[in-house]
Amino acid sequence: MLKARQLFWQCCTGSLALAILAAGCGTNGSGTSKAGVSTADGGPSFVVNVPEAGVDGGTPQCIVDSGQCVDTTCPGGVSTTISGVVYDPAGNNPLYGIVAYVPSTTPSPITTGATCTSCNDLYTGNPIAYAVTDPTGKFTITGVPDGSNIPLVIQVGKWRMQYTIPNVTKCTDNDTSTLLNAKLTLPSKHTGTGPGVGDIPAIAISTGGADSLECLLVRIGVDESEYGGGPSGEGRIHIFTTDNPLSGPGANTVPGAPTSSTALWAMDSQILPYDIVLLTCEGAETDDAVPQTLYDYATKGGRVFASHFHYAWFTDSQDAGTNPFPNDLAMWTPTAESYLSADGTIDAVIQQTLPGGGIFPRGVAMYQWLGNVGALQPNNELQILQARHNALVTAADTPSLPWIVADQNADPANQTQYFSFDTPFGTPAGEQCGRVVYSDLHVGAASNDYGGYQTVGPGTGLINADAIVPTGCTQGMLSDQEKALEFMLFDLSACVIPDTETPPGNGITPQ
Repeated sequence: MLKARQLFWQCCTGSLALAILAAGCGTNGSGTSKAGVSTADGGPSFVVNVPEAGVDGGTPQCIVDSGQCVDTTCPGGVSTTISGVVYDPAGNNPLYGIVAYVPSTTPSPITTGATCTSCNDLYTGNPIAYAVTDPTGKFTITGVPDGSNIPLVIQVGKWRMQYTIPNVTKCTDNDTSTLLNAKLTLPSKHTGTGPGVGDIPAIAISTGGADSLECLLVRIGVDESEYGGGPSGEGRIHIFTTDNPLSGPGANTVPGAPTSSTALWAMDSQILPYDIVLLTCEGAETDDAVPQTLYDYATKGGRVFASHFHYAWFTDSQDAGTNPFPNDLAMWTPTAESYLSADGTIDAVIQQTLPGGGIFPRGVAMYQWLGNVGALQPNNELQILQARHNALVTAADTPSLPWIVADQNADPANQTQYFSFDTPFGTPAGEQCGRVVYSDLHVGAASNDYGGYQTVGPGTGLINADAIVPTGCTQGMLSDQEKALEFMLFDLSACVIPDTETPPGNGITPQ
């Protein structure tokens, strides 16, 4: 007797077809459930093992509260479908890898904080049918109930919006933008009324004197009311500040935020309440870093985005001889390491193959997505301002996966601009639950936050010393390199799946 559905990430080569095998198109004459199929280009898929109809643990066919069920009598092999495009909270950029599903019961509340849980634990409400957005942001869910007020959940990690489709017509496709007369977006705030209210992960941001990563969320569309100073803030974005003696202060809030070294990473209990931690470049090696705290956080399912000088967390420069992170994450080069081209500008290549060969599905999707949102140059590369070259991921650095690499014209060439690694170390890839990203991409160079960079050398600069977040953040569209960071942020938010394997073969069984 099958008591749990198995959820598999799969990716087809070539066009990298995005498929969703959604169980629940009803029963045939023999009384056995069949799986409905929906296909789009470019990403992962869920495959749901369906037991015999009526057997304990089978995929639900009906919405419990209303009794609305999947209609299996559509002629000609067609099905009732729901389709749409999912956008970021600002409604500007369509998003890749977002799960869309119809639940049979009300989804459970989301609990914030680092936890080592399976992917399926996130998608509650005993889903009837699923789909995942492709690199154009599109999805189609096949085999859904018809009728009025059909629930629809849009989710990636702990970002979640719940919609109600006013009417779903059976045996045809139902376009959400037409039926809702609005775009499907991820939430912009987690309290209040009106559009954009949903679940947002708890995010801690340590500001720094050399970048404005904290402003990225404003331009992505997160409401300014979500920002607050320190752990007592009512919103989901908690700011911690720094004042590195070798550079200068990071942005602050009003009232003022506590310092990162005393209130965010001094001990595990301070950092574990957060789902995601963003570490903005300080302009010098991290002031008073405690690598063991970050190691523990990532091991327990936390997600970390570390920029430029935060390489210090992963090297012996902070904690000589006792740093818990393995020494084969990358070949590290300390100090600023700025490119000497104008504004430190380079072009970089999106990696679409795994280090050992074979297709890297999410790298292919990132390349396609950046092209779709107009972020690539005519040479199909990503232009990066204020680039750095502190990390080089080689074949020997087996825990790490490069995503963006400087092209052959950069000096030096082939340096890693963005890479990730999953945790706990030594755990099989399908059982890992934490993720760390290191990036030498900066936000402030292309955004003019806080009145613009104060140049201190070729390709380098600092933010204004009196910067206030979020009011000092520039509004408007994302720059090209910010679009790459947006893709990275939502990938970081998502449940962890193996990076170095080509599916199928990495099934995840819900608890």
